[in-house]
Amino acid sequence: MRRTLLALLACAAPGGLAVAVACNDGGRVNLTITDATAEAAGDDAGDDGSPDAAEELAIADQCGPSPWVTLGIFVVGLTLSDPDGSPLPGASFTSPLCPGLVQYTDDAGLIQGQVSANVPFYGRLKAQNFISELAPEELFDADSTGHKIEMLPTILEGILLPTFDASASTAIVIAAQKLVDDAGPCSAFDGIAFSVPGHPEATVTYFTNDTIPAPIANGTMTSVRGLAAVTGLAANQMVTLAGTKIGCTVVFQHDTLTGRVPLETGYVSLMAAYVGP
Repeated sequence: MRRTLLALLACAAPGGLAVAVACNDGGRVNLTITDATAEAAGDDAGDDGSPDAAEELAIADQCGPSPWVTLGIFVVGLTLSDPDGSPLPGASFTSPLCPGLVQYTDDAGLIQGQVSANVPFYGRLKAQNFISELAPEELFDADSTGHKIEMLPTILEGILLPTFDASASTAIVIAAQKLVDDAGPCSAFDGIAFSVPGHPEATVTYFTNDTIPAPIANGTMTSVRGLAAVTGLAANQMVTLAGTKIGCTVVFQHDTLTGRVPLETGYVSLMAAYVGP
């Protein structure tokens, strides 16, 4: 995650909606640690996961056992009227690495703290009126701050994932990324086919290059947008993906990404597919 952690829904049309996780410099804020009942209490307060939903406990910035590295994220909420997005305060961030703890973005959309070094790690993001997201599994061996995570409004859920049921389903959203800029067709995002080895029950849907992407009927590979979704998989497991493109390589294990995708009920898992020569 030296340069880019993940970029999703990278729209070809100017002003189109996008989901991205990119790396740059960011400021430091402490994490507010509360009891795990905060998320349940958030259901009574509009399910926004905000600090008002539960009594705050001690201020801390450590998740998992030592030694630690510093991790910082900047959360932006996108809307149809604001496709560039604005800082999203009050979004909750949790992880199996530190069960029972929940962290919240501040007024600037920032969270920064410490996570275990060289230990596989993924996080959950929730915010009212936005699709709940799972970051891909990563392993950090050095400080990494300023990662921008853009959250999509729930109004797009029925468009992108019409069969997704937040109370019972899982979904993976995959977006192609290029390993190099000048590899010709192997720097383009079209013509990629995805699968989930060992899971014949998985359904892969590919999307058009429209400003708001639509499913391609009977699609078998990506459009120039490089966007796909996987549904039909059971929750509470990790899966690995496979991708093919004629004359090119497609990989999911890259930089800090382990290549494994976590699946949990009611969350959309984010994953990048890196195409190269």
